Amino acid sequence: MAPSRAEPVLTHPDRLFWPGVTKGDLAAYWRAMAPVAMPGLDARPLAILRCPDGVAGPRFFQKHARSVLPAAIRSGTLLGQPYLAIDDARGLRAMAQIAALELHAWQVTERDPEHPDRLVFDLDPGEDLPFASVVEAAHIVRDHLAGIGLASFCRTTGGHGLHVVVPLSRKAGWAHVRDFAHETSMTLVQVHPALFVATPRKEARRAHIFIDWLRNGPGATAIASYSPRARPGATVATPLAWEEVNPGLDPDVWTLHSVPRRVTAQPDPWAGYGDMVQDVPCTQAE
Repeated sequence: MAPSRAEPVLTHPDRLFWPGVTKGDLAAYWRAMAPVAMPGLDARPLAILRCPDGVAGPRFFQKHARSVLPAAIRSGTLLGQPYLAIDDARGLRAMAQIAALELHAWQVTERDPEHPDRLVFDLDPGEDLPFASVVEAAHIVRDHLAGIGLASFCRTTGGHGLHVVVPLSRKAGWAHVRDFAHETSMTLVQVHPALFVATPRKEARRAHIFIDWLRNGPGATAIASYSPRARPGATVATPLAWEEVNPGLDPDVWTLHSVPRRVTAQPDPWAGYGDMVQDVPCTQAE
């Protein structure tokens, strides 16, 4: 094997990243998950959250190669914004090596940075809301989008919220997509003022869900499907079938340990995602 294709070295595999979860465990997770995770990561601009001493230690976001990185992690700049990128399972192993516990992705690929291929509504609840309210909110967003002809998919964030993800056909540019996300969010706030807000201010979010449309712009990111989170329990951002998005949903059950078994045992919850041909309404090809 040529040196450029060599498997990245994994040093100190016994280093704890989460209680009971080592660097070696994270590398093994990504080795198992690469076939389902890479379609959402391959050649896509990324920002990463690094925790060199694990979740109990200091952490920092990284968007550019300000330090020496493994060869399997590339860096670049698009639309004036720095980013990192990987191309295959070697890149995932390299991310484990540098203690990148979270992978956050742009809504475009490198090959077409002007035209998003997905739109993300991040449903972020106030601390005092039960998760069942987030489930209700996700279905409201789904139904609203369906009413204007857009299919959507849902995933846990690995935290307290849910993402509603809309695959796009890359006809509309950033401005159209961002405007549509903003207008949709404001409409939902007007129709359901007791549930949604469109401002991140903590006081405004009390007993409400912040519908975060700002994930949709150059340099803005959302946690990638199947990425672990630097949170207690090593939870994972997990794609769900809509039937699973019900009042009994417990997002904390989807972890670095349980998600590989789920993927092996169940059909793809996002079956058909890659075949969707749709875009935000009232746009012209750019």
